[in-house]
Amino acid sequence: MNLIHTLKPTKAQKKAMADLVNACKAKEPLSLSAPVEDDLGYDILLLYEDSGLLAAMSFLFFPQQGPCECCVFVDPEKRRRGHFSLLLDKSLDLAEAWEAKTGQPVDFCFLADEKTPSAMAALSSIGAEYWYSEYKMVRPLTPKDKDYSPAALAIEKDSQEPGLYCAFLDGRLIGTCAVIPSAAEIYLYAFQIQEAFQGKGYGKEFLLGMLSLLADMGPRVAIQVSGLNYIARNLYKKTGFQTTESLSYYLY
Repeated sequence: MNLIHTLKPTKAQKKAMADLVNACKAKEPLSLSAPVEDDLGYDILLLYEDSGLLAAMSFLFFPQQGPCECCVFVDPEKRRRGHFSLLLDKSLDLAEAWEAKTGQPVDFCFLADEKTPSAMAALSSIGAEYWYSEYKMVRPLTPKDKDYSPAALAIEKDSQEPGLYCAFLDGRLIGTCAVIPSAAEIYLYAFQIQEAFQGKGYGKEFLLGMLSLLADMGPRVAIQVSGLNYIARNLYKKTGFQTTESLSYYLY
């Protein structure tokens, strides 16, 4: 066995990762994919068998706040060989290293597609507990998006934190949104409006303003929203987003 830890996979590694995901999707329902774009901030573990073929892999994302998110893929033809357990142990080692580096405890959770029987069986076998579900919602970007101009809000890119945008009302910060750009899909996360300003239309104005700023950056934009956040899901639907994936989080 050969285990490789990388933050920036090579072209050959990216192809092997994509082939492994496709093999898993051919075996059973699966909506998850591999984060093969550059500079997305994932810790990637690649497990190769002695034959040189990629047998399994895991991806870990350590946000500034919140739990470490982990996703594991194992080749359907190479399961029941201890690959999942080995990747889990090494992934937990990375989480411990992150705790030591930051001085902060971090929870560990798995991201899974509940339509995938093997994933549900693996999570059950290790005693992972259901936490909550999220929906991935996607919207195409069009030239018309550039024509929108917020009426009440000023939207500015934060000068200190890359990828962070701030919404101001009369000079007061009332909302933030973070962006991870990529050629295939722009990812929005941590979209929020301060509670005192919710329910007044500022969320829709901020979101449409963000779409205007991002219109030339890629073909579409994606966002994830908790299944319990009915207000946000309704906002995204009203602004043209459609649900493409349902993902669940399990704490371990």
